[in-house]
Amino acid sequence: MTQTLRADAKTERIIADFPILARPTSRGKRLVYLDSAATSQKPRAVIQALGTITSNIMRTSTGESTRSPNAPPTSTSTLALSSRVLSAPKHPRSSGSATHRSDKLSRLLVGDHNITAGDAILLTELEHHSDLVPWQLLAQRTGAQLRFIPVDARGIHVLDDLDRLLDGCKLVAISHVSNTLGTIAPLETLIPAAHAGRCVVLVDGAQGAPHLPLDVKALDADFYAFSGHKMLGPTGIGCLYGKRALLEAMPPFLSGGDMIRKVEYTRTTFNDPPRRFEAGTSNIADAIAFGVAADYLTALGCRGFASTSVR
Repeated sequence: MTQTLRADAKTERIIADFPILARPTSRGKRLVYLDSAATSQKPRAVIQALGTITSNIMRTSTGESTRSPNAPPTSTSTLALSSRVLSAPKHPRSSGSATHRSDKLSRLLVGDHNITAGDAILLTELEHHSDLVPWQLLAQRTGAQLRFIPVDARGIHVLDDLDRLLDGCKLVAISHVSNTLGTIAPLETLIPAAHAGRCVVLVDGAQGAPHLPLDVKALDADFYAFSGHKMLGPTGIGCLYGKRALLEAMPPFLSGGDMIRKVEYTRTTFNDPPRRFEAGTSNIADAIAFGVAADYLTALGCRGFASTSVR
């Protein structure tokens, strides 16, 4: 017997927000999309936002460049480019790879000038390539050692040897939620232990931010990175949260444009974070659409993005 699933009125309204779901399959049935962990679909509000921005924010004299809501700082979402969140969109000249997200940029910020030969970087056996390969490359460049928190047969982190694994570590990088098993990392244990050992903690929240309540201040991670295309937003855009003291101590890694405060012939004074890390023309339309996507999720009842104050 074939069971017919009937959507309630709210579900039907949500379905109507996504144009792709109106497309029939080859069998004439309504499309059901179950691959959001890889890339989620965009609602009409996000699609519309992508098509409305054509001016360079705050860098031309046209009214459109400074008018609200075109400038990201006026977004109602806490994903806005503001003093609360460092948004690190993919730079259009840096890579053609769709996986070059803000979490990769965060690794540049905490990378070679902090990690040296003899240091250790602690990961887990559940990390996605995006939270593994960059650290392999960093270890090759610096002579650092990679260590891994094991998982058991159920895919649960095994923390019995955590103190030894943290000894000599400079950085702990861990996914909030596994993209393969859905395992939720025990951050409430890992982050305090890492900080006790004077480790910087970077959390890859690509799968965590779309699904879990997110209060980065309470979480106490030093960095938290997540992607737009996992949470109904555009591809090639992401968000990097960082504690203010760490961001202010970091040098810029891209140059030009709005990352400067004053330029002289022989020296340059750099802007405060987050602008220090946002050189040139940003991915303006996608950043705004990313905020629209976060607002859409919040309106649906997602409790994420509730508190992102930089300390």
